[in-house]
Amino acid sequence: MTESSQLNLPSGWRSNAVAGGVDLRVVASRRKYVVAGAGILAVLAASRAMLYWNSASVMPWLILSALLGAFALWCALGDEVWHLERNCLVHRTGVRIWGFSRRYQNASLDIIQRFSTKWGIPYYRLYAVVNGNFFFS
Repeated sequence: MTESSQLNLPSGWRSNAVAGGVDLRVVASRRKYVVAGAGILAVLAASRAMLYWNSASVMPWLILSALLGAFALWCALGDEVWHLERNCLVHRTGVRIWGFSRRYQNASLDIIQRFSTKWGIPYYRLYAVVNGNFFFS
């Protein structure tokens, strides 16, 4: 396969040649702001939980700080990859070995441009097409 400079990919997508095929990824350049925001909110919720440590209202703050911390870790470490090989497409989502993958045989790819409902901002989705059925997993 070729590198993304030679492929006709939309902006925000990149490809990496790997043994036996190519990996397609969405460039997550703005993800660091989400990670920073969720991390700061998790620290604030944890500090509030320490403030109420000996009261009955500590549990909601502990749960909120754990959820926000988990969300920040997921955004920082999570990955989504479309691995393409001859007659095989694998969609992997997760954090390294803790993830989910789905394999498609005899599939083709369609990158479809759509628009958000509120402000009409364009975005792209990558679909696997098998026998005329579109899969976005």
